[in-house]
Amino acid sequence: MLLRKNMFFGGRPLLLPLLCFLLLSYGQAAMATDVEPEPEELAGRLQEIYDQVAGFKAEFRQRTAMPMSRRQRVGEGRVMFLKPHQMRWEYETPDHQVLVGDGKEVRLYLARSNQMMISEVDTYLDSDVTYAFFAGTGDILRDFVVTAVPEWERPTLPAGYYALRLEPRELHSQVEYLDLLVGGEPFFIRRLDIVDHFGSVTTLEFSGVELDPDLPADFYRFEPPADTEIMRN
Repeated sequence: MLLRKNMFFGGRPLLLPLLCFLLLSYGQAAMATDVEPEPEELAGRLQEIYDQVAGFKAEFRQRTAMPMSRRQRVGEGRVMFLKPHQMRWEYETPDHQVLVGDGKEVRLYLARSNQMMISEVDTYLDSDVTYAFFAGTGDILRDFVVTAVPEWERPTLPAGYYALRLEPRELHSQVEYLDLLVGGEPFFIRRLDIVDHFGSVTTLEFSGVELDPDLPADFYRFEPPADTEIMRN
């Protein structure tokens, strides 16, 4: 989910992870043949899987690199999501940050500045090119031009792994394109590269993936400390 650059770790909220549901269980069908599917065919199958999945949880590692800088920002945490709008992204390092959504509002808590920023979910949906997938309103072929990542831009892929490039069909203020690495067991998004118009790259790597897990009933709720500054968009 792409919030404003001053609102999340490394200038990039996670949820682009947006797309995770699209990649959950396709592996067995894809690996049953030696013929690699065309990118649009693969995207269509991912959309079918997305429609069948209710939720997931995983550990994540995030790295942000900017042009002309050797410094990288690194963070780690966990994510839980339940369609259509219930979610929780929680950073453990380098600073405690929590992004939660309950279907009506999206709340971002930043422990370092002792602030919480609140947006209406409709506003959040309108501003985020990827969050629509989690909400059940996105369509990968409708919203993106899907191609294979050029071979000279990717390492050699193990059998059963695929690299896709997704370019928004409509100009987006923060995203130039997304690169996805999918595969493994369960078949899932293993890496997501988010490239903005300035060449900055935010990489998300997922591990410990569980599909349709049992989640706490209130996992998408978060109450900040009493002295937290509250700001509404």
